[in-house]
Amino acid sequence: MKKLNLLFAFFVGILYQAQLISGTVLSKDDNQPIPYAKIGIVNNNFGVQADENGKFQIPLENVSKEKELIVAVPGYKQFKSSVEDFVKSNPHNIYLYEKVNNIQEVVITPQNYKEKNLGINSKSRSMMFTPNMEKGEDVVVETAVEFNSKKKLKINKINMNFSRFEATAPIKVRYTIYDEKDGKPNNLILENDVIATIGKDNLQDSTFSVDVSKEGIWLVGKFFVGIQFIGQSDGKVALSGALFKSGFYRSFYGNWEKIGIAAPAINIDVKVKK
Repeated sequence: MKKLNLLFAFFVGILYQAQLISGTVLSKDDNQPIPYAKIGIVNNNFGVQADENGKFQIPLENVSKEKELIVAVPGYKQFKSSVEDFVKSNPHNIYLYEKVNNIQEVVITPQNYKEKNLGINSKSRSMMFTPNMEKGEDVVVETAVEFNSKKKLKINKINMNFSRFEATAPIKVRYTIYDEKDGKPNNLILENDVIATIGKDNLQDSTFSVDVSKEGIWLVGKFFVGIQFIGQSDGKVALSGALFKSGFYRSFYGNWEKIGIAAPAINIDVKVKK
């Protein structure tokens, strides 16, 4: 009986290791790793995030083999595979193909455009949004704020107003931009993955700004700007917030949910047609 128990434990161990999938997310064009990619299940809050070298481990023993695994990174075509096929593949590396973009240069005539700041510019210290960065926490939460412009605009900077920033080490933030469907974020529309490193010295009057003017982000109508804090930190970090604004959140590739009646202080500097 003891031998049978040991044999059973051995096979269970083999099965678990077979479902704990290790791999690397790579660019198919140059075979270079893609850092911090999210590997998850379609319409599900379950997933993992690759490290700075594109390496990941994802436990799939409790995930239905019919479910779809997805990786979506700006500038690349989405990777999708059934869990069953992905588990069978060997090695378990994920290759992403770059999108071919034919972006036409837009010439700005200064007199036809004006500079504006849109979004939530609150610097409240009483209304705070705390990102999910607790040490040891694996859930990747993404937050997005809605914008709407009847006139064509170009995003030059994305700003975040912090009500608290006591991190002892710099933190990383990924920025995302989505189009809109049924009042919620839908498809990624950024052409490149935008990731910034933030330290206390990078804040100006409690605000951090990332310059995206070279990304050529031209938009009109409804769209969403999102942020996702990357990795773990034992620091105490929080964004300011404002009531009665539209904010949304999700984990990995789960469904977007509305944030009650408030939203974090994310705003954008733009050039917009007069």
